[in-house]
Amino acid sequence: MKNKHKIFLIYPVFRILFFLFLFLLFAQNQAQARDIYVRLSAPSGKFSLSSTGNMTITDAAKKNHTLGKTVTLTRSGAFAVNGKNKYSLPIRISSGGLLSFNGRKYRGVFLLTKNFTLIDTLDVEDYLRGVLPAEAGSSQSEEYLKAHAISSRTFAIKKSLGRGTRGYDVTDGTADQVYKGAGVETGATDKAVRATTGEVLTYEGDLASTFFHSDSGGHTASVAQVWGQDIPYLRGVKEPVSYNSPNSNWTAKISSAQVQTALSKLKATVGAVREIRVSETDRGGRAAMLTFVGSGGSASVKAGDFRMAVGPDTLKSTMLTTGAVSPNPSQAPTIDKPAVPNIPALSRKGAPPARPPVNTPAPPVPTSDVPLSEKEEDRLSQMTRDGVFSAAELMDMLKNPKKLKGYFYLGLQRSGRVSAETKRPKVEMPNVSKGDDFKGRVGEAVLVPDSAGNFTFHGKGWGHGVGLSQWGAKTLSEQGWTAERILEHYYNGAVVKKFK
Repeated sequence: MKNKHKIFLIYPVFRILFFLFLFLLFAQNQAQARDIYVRLSAPSGKFSLSSTGNMTITDAAKKNHTLGKTVTLTRSGAFAVNGKNKYSLPIRISSGGLLSFNGRKYRGVFLLTKNFTLIDTLDVEDYLRGVLPAEAGSSQSEEYLKAHAISSRTFAIKKSLGRGTRGYDVTDGTADQVYKGAGVETGATDKAVRATTGEVLTYEGDLASTFFHSDSGGHTASVAQVWGQDIPYLRGVKEPVSYNSPNSNWTAKISSAQVQTALSKLKATVGAVREIRVSETDRGGRAAMLTFVGSGGSASVKAGDFRMAVGPDTLKSTMLTTGAVSPNPSQAPTIDKPAVPNIPALSRKGAPPARPPVNTPAPPVPTSDVPLSEKEEDRLSQMTRDGVFSAAELMDMLKNPKKLKGYFYLGLQRSGRVSAETKRPKVEMPNVSKGDDFKGRVGEAVLVPDSAGNFTFHGKGWGHGVGLSQWGAKTLSEQGWTAERILEHYYNGAVVKKFK
């Protein structure tokens, strides 16, 4: 009986301790989720580090080694070597002051991994103090800085929850968020971080994917168009207020060689490129598909894929315009006139020809008194059944029988069956030299190389276009929008909450 009472007394205590242990473990995991691991350097063979105070190295065996204010560590197998001293990897480097690497000061603790990658590990709030000045600037309005702080915090925490085998959460560059450490901290950005401490953006209870970019060019992009996955709160939205930015209008001259290299990366072979067409746009006017017509055929690729292949700083965005755009309205911009009909041309080899949207106006097609042969009539009928023409074009055919010959040749071109010997009626191009914005009108943006073999693109905005537009958000904050309202506009349906 005595033993039974003993067990009765011990068991509740054991149970309480067990649940206390689980609570502490859970709390620890939550705290770890708020620590951000930032990769400062790719794997290297040597690192020179310093600090404003004496440093301590903690090796893989959890032994501490005191150092001075500077140290050079060289990799030797599974060890980091400093003179005659060897430390088993991975090692942690801490200090009572700020740590320094490559001329920048950092908060937190350095981690040197087994493959000699240098990582800064620090609390997410301290991390944001080094992100906000670099990404948002420090002289912006308070609500814009708060919106960016919430967005950047959400991005970082979401990354940290899936740390996985990489051993770090984010890089310190534009692949994730630009992070420049403690040396760039300002009073204004620190205030925005403090004012939003712990606040994140969520959608249906989960952390949102808070992608952002520099400038949407007037309308953000749908994530499905850029990366293929449809996310309800990352569908394109129109900028509520117009604004001017350094990239409101830009021109990019891309050589034929650069185009060929980009197409090779995308495994699209067309020979010498003769034309580049915007063959599909999204509802916001962004180029969705580009069709490349060359000496060896044609291929259609996603505009975003081509942008990344040719270089995202070379082709700044997929918000392309139909003609040259100049900041000076008195200058009349022009584009080279293509020598072929102004239509969306050719689909990827083996795939059905790209058909214009139903509401696309019929292209300018010349009339002709020359009737179609029986064989040509059969071919035209087949093309209509294959969906080569839009509803507007079919209606135009019915109303204007004299245009059948012109549509026959246009259909052949879209199907990729116009040979060099085929005689085609001359088709006048519509006037696209006014710099009008391309607003979903398929087939009105056609580029041909100049005498030097260069293609000149004209466009607006900078970046992939998904999520928050920094220039747009900045403008909205200046119009009196709160941080929450800004975020709920760009991430439609998402809400701001405290991270738990």
